[in-house]
Order: sequence, then structure tokens, then C-alpha cells
Amino acid sequence: MQHNFENISFLVGNITALQQMNSLRARSLFDEEIIDFLNSLAKRLFLNPLAKTYPDVISFAFWCRKSSVLSMKQGYPDLSTRCGRGVAFHIAPSNVAVNFAYSLVAGLLSGNANVVRVPSRDFQQVDIICHEIKMTLQEYPQISPYICLIRYERDKATNDWLSARCHSRLIWGGDATIMALRESPMPARSIDIAFANRYSFALVDAAHYLSVPDKRAVAEHFYNDTFLTDQNACTSPGLIIWLGHDDEVNSARATFWAEFEAFSQERYILQEAVAIKKLTQFCLLSSAREGITKVSGDRNLVYRVQLDSLDEETMSFTGAGGYFMEYLAHDISEIYPVCDERCQTISVLGITNNTLATFLSQYQPKGVDRIVPMGRSMDFSLQWDGYDLIYTLSRTINLTL
Repeated sequence: MQHNFENISFLVGNITALQQMNSLRARSLFDEEIIDFLNSLAKRLFLNPLAKTYPDVISFAFWCRKSSVLSMKQGYPDLSTRCGRGVAFHIAPSNVAVNFAYSLVAGLLSGNANVVRVPSRDFQQVDIICHEIKMTLQEYPQISPYICLIRYERDKATNDWLSARCHSRLIWGGDATIMALRESPMPARSIDIAFANRYSFALVDAAHYLSVPDKRAVAEHFYNDTFLTDQNACTSPGLIIWLGHDDEVNSARATFWAEFEAFSQERYILQEAVAIKKLTQFCLLSSAREGITKVSGDRNLVYRVQLDSLDEETMSFTGAGGYFMEYLAHDISEIYPVCDERCQTISVLGITNNTLATFLSQYQPKGVDRIVPMGRSMDFSLQWDGYDLIYTLSRTINLTL
């Protein structure tokens, strides 16, 4: 049946390119032309005056420049018997502006043609990146058939048409989006890579924080992990766990939050609707469990709630826009209840590798896919949510001659 494409807006590519994607040959993994294309794209983004006002766009540009990609390639010493699966259909999350671009690059580096549904929200970052991709493709017309960036409202008929023609489908939108997309069947040999709703938390050694000379830098790092996406990213910590003796923890908390709030006031504008949501979230938490104490002041920019225990339901009460739960721990083993299969990232400050390795070895938590330094939770990697995107988006040819 002929599909009606009237509801699709093409930001990069066109109907003809979309219809012909299935006839394209798969490319080599870490193809040299793709790497050169990405490097040129990065250069254009660095020179774009609008891009410079968005740290997430500049971070993406750093990530896809040639030296960075070649460094990633070193993690894959032998790709000679692998090739892309074919067409990758990416469904980007609606609340994170630049995720679609990282997903696209993963698809390109793994040898695939890519159709990407970009966020429906009107992010200027999306416009900037799409514009520079179009300009860069004029230098690399041979790559144009491998990229279609589209936008459309939720529409099962369109999902059905695209899903029926893809060899892999990357669903970044969370549980509800995953369930909706799975109603659209794929060919029998196609694969789904589903990025479900996840949560993250921060783990801070109080004594170490007190010893850090540049506490404003720590505040900036934590700001990048949280307020840059309004805590909407799954990587953003909604819970901060303090590790140490009571006197050290109390002193560290007082300084940490004062520095963070002062830094945030210079950059973040609190919307009234967000402030109301934070109050609502606190009321829901208070009505559901005991031992809840609001420990922040009245300014409402940073809304802090102290817990007296952690359990498997704790992270169901996370919020956004500067809403933080806190827990005071004396031993790292106390984090185990919030390390279930929904736990994605732990951002750490002052926690040694040995301490973390010992905890993981002894407790074998069902979750925890990433442990990163504070300030690096947003850094994208080709290994994400337990998937290696290069291997998962490609297939291997077994030569036994």
C-alpha cells in the first residue's frame, strides 16, 4: 500500500531518499568517508555562532570530530568481518535536544542507512545541527542517501511503514513510546534496541569534597549533569547520596548546595510551572512514605528533600527542574536498593575505583550501566544502557574457509 507522506516534514533528505533506502548497500564500519563527513560537520558546528550558545551542540561537535572517532575505533580492533544491518530507524526522545544526533552517528559508524525521527519539540539545537548536516552533505553527496531526518506527530500508520522497512529500530522515548512502537511490526530478522525509562543518582564522598580547592568547578559540573536538561535526561541524578561521617557530611552539604545554588542563579531561569511541579512532587512523596524532610530554603530554585531510608520505590519519586532527594550513608553498601534494573548512571565524586569495584563484585546489582565522574553524566558513548551500539547495529559474517 502506498504511504501518504504529507504528515512528514523532512529536515534532511526527501521522500525519494526515504523510499530508496532499502536498496542501499551497507557501508563498512567506521568508514573513512563517514569519518571525514563527521569531521567536516564538527568544524561547521564550531564555526556556527548560534551553536556556540548551546554547550550540548558544542559537546556533540567535539564528540564527532575525527580524532575523537578514531579514538572510539580503537575499541574495535577487528571489524573486517562485520557490516551494517541495513536501515536503522531511530526514534529520538522528545525532551533531550541533541540525542537524535548521537544516535544518527552511531548508525552511520556501524555502516547503516538512517532515518531519524527528531524531537517534536521546537529545539533550536535541532535546527542548528540539521542545517549544518545539510550543508556538509553538499561536500559529501555520496553520503546523502544514508541520512533522512524527519519530524511527524504520533502516527501509527507512519510508524508501521517505517518499521516494516527497517533492519534495526532504536527507541529512545521511554516505556510508553516503546510499547507504542512495538505495535508496529518489523521484518522477522530485524532487531529492536529499546532504551526504557531509567534513573540515575550521584554518590559523593564528603571528606573528599571538603578537600577540593575549586568548589565552584564542582558546582558547574553538577549543573551540567542536571540543569542543562532540566533533569529530564535519564542520566541526570535525581538523588544525591552522601558518604562519610556525620560532621563531614553536614559541612560538605552546606557548602556544596550553597555553591551550586549561587552558580545556578546566574544561569537558570525557574519557570512557575516547574516550581509547582516540585511542590507537587514533594507532597506526593510525603503522603506516600514517612521520614521525609524538606531541607532547602524558600527560594525554590533548588528543592531538596532528605530521606531516612532507601528502598526499591525511592526513585519512583524523582522530579525535575532542580528537585533533589538526599540520603546520608555511612557505607557504600547502603546504595544497593536503588541499583535495580532501572538504574542507569552513577555519577561519583571522590569515590575510588577500588571501592566501586568491590561493591559491584560483592552485590552484583541488577542495574548500573555506567559509573562516571560528576560532570560527565551527559557524555555519550557507543556503549549505552548495556548495549554496544557498534556491535548491535551490525552483523558478523562467519568465514570458515
